[in-house]
Amino acid sequence: MKKRQSRKWLFPIALASMVLLSACGGGAKPAAEAGAAGGKEPIKLGAVFSLTGPNSPLGVPEKQAVEMLVKEINGAGGVDGRPVEVVFEDDKSDNTEAVKAVKKLVSKEKVVALLGSSGSGPSLGMAEFSQAEKIPLISMAAADQMTNPVRAGIFKTPHTDVHGTKRIYKYLKEKGITKIALLNDSNPYGSGWTQQLQKYAPEYGITIVAEEKYGTKDPSMSSQLTKIKGTDAQALIVAGTNPGPATIVKEAKQLNLSIPIISSHGSANSKFLELVGDAGEGVLMVAGKLLVPDQIEANDPQAAIVKKFVDGYKAAYHVEPDGFAGYGYDGLNLMVEGLKQAGGDASKLNEVLEKVKYVGVTGEFVFSAEDHNGLTEDSMIMVEVKDGKFQILK
Repeated sequence: MKKRQSRKWLFPIALASMVLLSACGGGAKPAAEAGAAGGKEPIKLGAVFSLTGPNSPLGVPEKQAVEMLVKEINGAGGVDGRPVEVVFEDDKSDNTEAVKAVKKLVSKEKVVALLGSSGSGPSLGMAEFSQAEKIPLISMAAADQMTNPVRAGIFKTPHTDVHGTKRIYKYLKEKGITKIALLNDSNPYGSGWTQQLQKYAPEYGITIVAEEKYGTKDPSMSSQLTKIKGTDAQALIVAGTNPGPATIVKEAKQLNLSIPIISSHGSANSKFLELVGDAGEGVLMVAGKLLVPDQIEANDPQAAIVKKFVDGYKAAYHVEPDGFAGYGYDGLNLMVEGLKQAGGDASKLNEVLEKVKYVGVTGEFVFSAEDHNGLTEDSMIMVEVKDGKFQILK
């Protein structure tokens, strides 16, 4: 489809005021989202992200990436000559708030498709409502149960806990490590990881010698770490989102826990480095390649799009994007690719998205009727915190 030449439109002062309100995530739309694509009726999408609360380190970069991409899409003529408009809502990192937000977007804003949320719990609630209303949803949540079993119209962009589990276990097998301990968040994200780590352990010759949990808002996990220290575990796997994993790493160092600590991709961002400080040296993590954009090989299929995204994000926000920003960016790109293939007809999205193939910053997506995530563990990497930075383990 040829892109039409974009035209710039002047917007009334009232809309400029809405731009200021949008920073709080309260449903207002940045002016660029109503865009420069021909004056036609916009394609209206809804996005529920965790802009406040524990998941805000995930949701804020996701929103920023989507806002940046909307400007780019509309500047290039939109979709079938129509601008893309995104209405944002904040779920406050709360499951109930996420469902309230998505109901508002569908009933009041009349959105035709949805992005979000940032966490697995809020996303699962959104998915149930979206499926019932037959509104396509692309989630930024990692839990495998978002898309397994497959549900009509429900897709996701992050690697799943299955992908992360297999990638970590492959690494442990290479290192001859056979006994591990788990310390995971008790929320849906951490619980999902626990299930997959249990499920695939026998396949990789792994024995789980200790299983501990913590609450998302717990200020200390020293008691769980003390129990783990008393076992013969050769490595500790931590699954959660910041700040929990950083707290665990710092307390493990205070307790002189000497075994390797491997964190899930839920904390794969610069915020982890900031929170953990010097205690993070030597910590291992499974992640997507976007975490280390300057270390991606030039012949990698993702190299070009990762560079484009990183350069654009840094120019817009003056910081390096993390994997969570990438989830939002891929989510909107996948939605737009589906809309293009559907000729701008959102009613065909559920069917069309199942056929989309797209090289994103997270990985190479190959959606199908049997796979609504479209990724494999092969696009994940193992990194180590070295000199305060993430470095790929070769």
